[in-house]
Amino acid sequence: MAPISEKLPSPETLRLEYSEVCKRHEAIKEFRAKLLALLPLASGAGVFLLLSKKGEPIAAAHLGVIGIFGMVITVGLFFHELRGIQHCNHLIRRAKSLEELLKLESGQFSSGSKAYWRGVVGATGAACLIYPATLAAWGYLVGVGFGWWGQA
Repeated sequence: MAPISEKLPSPETLRLEYSEVCKRHEAIKEFRAKLLALLPLASGAGVFLLLSKKGEPIAAAHLGVIGIFGMVITVGLFFHELRGIQHCNHLIRRAKSLEELLKLESGQFSSGSKAYWRGVVGATGAACLIYPATLAAWGYLVGVGFGWWGQA
C-alpha cells in the first residue's frame, strides 16, 4: 500500500481543481485586459484635458505635480501587472500539469497556439509597450509643468 502522500487525488478532485484554475486564470486575464485598455485612454484623456486652454488655465507648477502623481500611479499599476503575469504563468503551468494528469488531449493550456516572436505578441508584450508609453506621456506633462520644455 502506497503512503497517503504519494496517492494522486481522484479524477473528480482533479477536474474540480482544473475548473477552479481555469476560472482564476480567466478572471486575472480579463482584469489585465481591462487595465491595459483603460490605462492609456484615461491617461491620455487626463493629459489632454490638463493641457487644453479652455477656461481657467492650470498653473504650470501644478501640471508637474499632477504628472508625477500620474507616473507614480502608472508604476504602481505596472507592479500590479507584473504580479498578475506571475500569477497567470503559475496558473498556466498548474493547468498544463492537470491536463496531463486528466489525460486531456486538447486542453486549452497545453494545446494552445504559441505566442509570436517568443512571446512578445501577447498580453505581456502589450504591457511592455503600454506602460512605458503611458509613463512617457506623464513624463511629458512633468516636463511641461516644470518648464523643461514647452509652455503651459
